[in-house]
Amino acid sequence: MTDREYSARLRAAASALIVVSDLEHSDERDGVERARRRGELVTLSRGIHVPAPRWKALTVDDRFRLRSIAARPLLTPGEVLSHHSAAALRGLPIIGDWPSRAESTLLCSTGLTSTASLRRHRVVRPPRAELLRGIPTTTLAQTVVDLAAVRTFSGGVAVCDAVLRMLERSRDAPTITLFGDELAAIVAGLGTGRGSARVRKVLAFADPLAESPGESITRVALHLLGVPAPVLQHPVVGVSGRVWRVDLAWPQLGIVLEFDGKSKYLDPQYMNGRTMEQVLYDEKKREDDIRPRVRAFGRVDWPAVMNLSHLAAMVSTLGLPLGRRGRTVLV
Repeated sequence: MTDREYSARLRAAASALIVVSDLEHSDERDGVERARRRGELVTLSRGIHVPAPRWKALTVDDRFRLRSIAARPLLTPGEVLSHHSAAALRGLPIIGDWPSRAESTLLCSTGLTSTASLRRHRVVRPPRAELLRGIPTTTLAQTVVDLAAVRTFSGGVAVCDAVLRMLERSRDAPTITLFGDELAAIVAGLGTGRGSARVRKVLAFADPLAESPGESITRVALHLLGVPAPVLQHPVVGVSGRVWRVDLAWPQLGIVLEFDGKSKYLDPQYMNGRTMEQVLYDEKKREDDIRPRVRAFGRVDWPAVMNLSHLAAMVSTLGLPLGRRGRTVLV
């Protein structure tokens, strides 16, 4: 559930990693160096390489996952992968670009610092950790807190929404309880340290009903504009009698807002075997069925929610009240 099923290409690349320190013979090490100079290998960190064709076949997300997997030999006793690396290995969504380096957490007392390929976060108390596919990694709860502390409010909400949604869909009551207890314990130990206020704000705002990072970011953007909190996954009975669930709704105002990301039309996970043309046609039929039942129906996409001035004008046209309009960019 929390251990992402790696793609076949990522598994192939991970199994092809070359760790020079593991090579017993000097001629093998010399061969690796010659291959690197010829451009046949991509260096992930000093002494750790992957065949160039394997690297080129990976998505952006899987490239960062591979960087994180390749950081395993660099970890010292007690050091664990954390923050964005832990999120990547668990398949959690990140808004924006991945870092250029893998990330870990270790105790300040070690005296170790970051390197060109590994950013080290130093703490005074050991983080909560577990083995994830054989790699020491922060637990799901610790990862949520770590990311909420260092990312923007919107980025933290996107991660936390995704984790809560994943747990709720699992229907695994013991795991959900364990996560909640661990999360509470970690937050209680934060005190008033750096990022602690943002962590608490993110956790208070998070909602498992947000079904995608786009919906999470839309909620944050509307909140920053002072729009009343929407009802998520609100049921609307269409003209046909079919019950549809809409992303965000204000039932008392008769207003519906849908987040329209590219994944709806391009990601096989959402297309369910349909062509893009069929998805577009089905979406049009759905909207035509809903529109007569509401006063206003709107759609937003990534550019709209990232530009608060544009979003404010759009939702005002729908009839949503705005409480404040000071911000122009998402935070």
